[in-house]
Amino acid sequence: MKNKKRIKFGILIATIIAIAIIGTIGVKKMNEPTEKERQIAFLEKHEEEMTEYIKQSELDKVASVEYLWNTVKSDKGMAFTKEFLTIKTNIYDGRNIKINGFWINIFVDNVRDPKKISNIN
Repeated sequence: MKNKKRIKFGILIATIIAIAIIGTIGVKKMNEPTEKERQIAFLEKHEEEMTEYIKQSELDKVASVEYLWNTVKSDKGMAFTKEFLTIKTNIYDGRNIKINGFWINIFVDNVRDPKKISNIN
């Protein structure tokens, strides 16, 4: 009789420990940023560099650049090319009138977890 109680108690303890471990792993994964969140955070840190590129490449007088952060995605131009990040932008003149809107391509070292920009176009 005591043996059955010990076995039931052992199973109960093992179940509680397993649930605690699974719960801890689940909470840890929920706290880690997603791939897209890492990409957006990286691009937000390099917003000034991207804005400078746009201002230099546009012939019109660009006063401000709006980045549509929800449009960030990884893309592949052609077969056998490296993946890159793209983001939609809108550019405005000094009177806050929209001049243009287009996608820019940001070539990074690692699309999944970018650390460095190699080229913008």
